[in-house]
Amino acid sequence: MALLTAVCVIGRLMTSLIPNVQPITAILLIVTLNIGVVPALIIGSLSLIITNFYLGMGIWTIAQILAFAIIILLTGLLNKLPWKSLLLEVVLGFVLSLLYGLLVSAMLAPFFGIKQFWPYYLAGLSFDVMHGIGTVVFYVLLKKPLIKVFQRYQRIEKRE
Repeated sequence: MALLTAVCVIGRLMTSLIPNVQPITAILLIVTLNIGVVPALIIGSLSLIITNFYLGMGIWTIAQILAFAIIILLTGLLNKLPWKSLLLEVVLGFVLSLLYGLLVSAMLAPFFGIKQFWPYYLAGLSFDVMHGIGTVVFYVLLKKPLIKVFQRYQRIEKRE
C-alpha cells in the first residue's frame, strides 16, 4: 500500500500542471476492483493528504477524501456484479470522475457561501470532464501493469 500511495503522490504531483488530470482516480479504481475497498480507502486518503501538503491544504481536502471514499465504496459494490470488461470499467471510471466533481462541489458550496449550486457546478464541469478523460487514459495505461504487480506480490506472499 505504501508503494501504491507513493505512485499516486508522484503521479498527482507530476501532472499537477494539467488541471484535474491525475492518475489517482484510475489507480484507486484498479486497486478497488482487484485488491479491495479498504486498501483503496487507505491509499486514497494518504495520497490526498500528502499531495495537498504540496498543492495546498484546506477544507477541500476533507471533501476530496469523502468524495473518493464514496466513489471507492460504489466501485466496491459494483465489483460484486458479474461484469468484467475494459469498456465498462472505462465508462465507470469516466462517470465516477464526474460524480467525484459533483460531490466535491456539493460539499464545498456551503463553505464558499454559494447560494445557486447548479450554475456553480456547471461552471466547473469542464474540469470534471478533463478529470474523466484523464482517468480513462490512466486507467487504460495502468491497468495491465498494476495487475501484473498485484499478481507477483500475491505469488511472493504465498511462498512466505
